[in-house]
This record gives sequence, C-alpha cells and structure tokens, in this order.
Amino acid sequence: MRRSQPVFRSGDPRTTRMTQMSTRDPIYVALVGHQLDRWKLPAIHAIEARAMGVNLLLDRIDPDAMVRARPPLAEMLDVLDLAGFAGALVASPYKRAAVAHVDELSPAAQAAGAVTTIVFRKGRRIGYNTSAWAFRENLRRALGDCKPGRVLLLGAGPTGAAIGHALRELGAKDLMIHDTRADRADALALDLCGTRVTDLADAAGKADGIVNATPWGGLHRPGIAIQPDLLRASHWVADVLDAPFDTALSQVARDRGCRVFNGVGMAVFRAMRDFNLLTGLAPNANRLRAAIEILDTTPVLEDQ
Repeated sequence: MRRSQPVFRSGDPRTTRMTQMSTRDPIYVALVGHQLDRWKLPAIHAIEARAMGVNLLLDRIDPDAMVRARPPLAEMLDVLDLAGFAGALVASPYKRAAVAHVDELSPAAQAAGAVTTIVFRKGRRIGYNTSAWAFRENLRRALGDCKPGRVLLLGAGPTGAAIGHALRELGAKDLMIHDTRADRADALALDLCGTRVTDLADAAGKADGIVNATPWGGLHRPGIAIQPDLLRASHWVADVLDAPFDTALSQVARDRGCRVFNGVGMAVFRAMRDFNLLTGLAPNANRLRAAIEILDTTPVLEDQ
C-alpha cells in the first residue's frame, strides 16, 4: 500500500489526449503503460462513451515516449490524483508495481498481486483487477454447469496470476502451470496450490482445458504457446489475447475440434467492469461487443 508522496512538477507534458466527447462534465481517465497506441480497450471505452453521450477524455501516459527522464509510477499517480482524474487503466509493466501505490485493493487484485484499474475516490486510491473478474464471468457463462476440470495454464505473469485465481474460484480441480521463467511458475503454483510443469505433452494429456495467458500469438510475438499436436478435441481452449482476438492458438484449436473461447468475451466483460468503475455508469454489453468486433479488424495490444 502507498505512503503519501506529494510530488508534482508543473509544466511537464505528461499526457497525450486521445479522444473527447461533448456532453456533461468531463471524466478524465489515464492509460498508464507502454505501447498504448496498440491497446484496444481505450478505444472500446471511447466508442461506448460517445454512444452514451459521456464526455470521457482518455489520456495516454507512456514514460518511454516522454522527452524528459522517465518518472516513477508513484509520481505519475500523484499527478493524476491532483489533476482530478477519475482513475487509470494500468498496462504493462506497471500492473504489479501499482499494488504498492493504492490505499485499498479489491479481493481479486490482492489475490493476483496485480492491478489493472485504479479508481481515485475521495482522496483514496482503490486498485482492482478486472481481468480476473472478466475471465471468470466469461468462462463461467461459457461452461454453464460444467466445472473447468484439470487446467493447463500457460503463463504465470500478472495476467496468468489473475486467470489462475479465477480458475480456482470456478472450481478448477487441478492447476498445472507452465512459464519460461521457473521462478514465476513456482511462485504462482505455491500461491494457488497448483503444480509447475515443464513437460507440456504430459500436462496437456492430463488436462481438460488449456488457457494461454502468455504474449504468444499477439502482434509482437506471432506463433503459438503450445505444440498444435498436443491439442485434442476433448479440450476446451481459452486465449486471453486481444490483438488479435482470434489468435493462431484459437484457430488451430478450432480446427482440431476443441471448444474455443477467444479474447472477445473476456474483453467485453472487462470493458463493462472498467467503464462502470471509472464513470459510475452501466455500459451496453451488446454495443461493447459490436465495438470490439469492429476493432478486431484493425489490430490495436497484447498486454501480458
């Protein structure tokens, strides 16, 4: 949790205005992270805000794009708080670091050890992990009365941690966790009472479902996180990437007869939750889905 750090440097250009509507008092929301021009979620919020007549202003804050020295996250959040922002959407590499700079964590953010959304409210900062909720809601509705069973989770980063906790909440029987970084896989396996696996063939053979929470298959890392011949028709397969939504893994899994859940459903639920947290308004799910499907024709972040 944060300690007060009153830092504010006037005259320092910190943001790039992305979009502006023209009704009601403005609601300022920051996008904090790297490579923000490829992130689809802000564009989805902008489309929904325009449809609702909400004066939403989304400001990009990418330290790598700044002319001056890169400011620490604590300073960036102080600037936003003092400037009257409603909150911030947090992207890599700040999801874990943001935990130390809020006053309160939602149960999902605390469990995952990562923050995706910060709400500034009455002098306090509340950190949420909407990825966990979005994945859980999407998979719960997709599976219906069925449980996830034994799951092979590919990726133990901030997104993988959120997904792992969501799978546990859904009643996953066993979590087999694979990551190229053994330390991350070990830590998450310990946290979730799961197992770190190195033999993907063996793990896939035991799994009922496979989840990709790695950047593999995204814009900057084309490919697939698991060998296609390890997929079988009895698997359900989920990919959390949003650029593109229909990844190589989704396509291969579909061709092999698997039940496939790509990133669209999760993106809809995350957009719904974030929009409500940051504006206090309930968005239209059908409009969000339509916006997402339109944007998928113009790839904009895999954010792991």
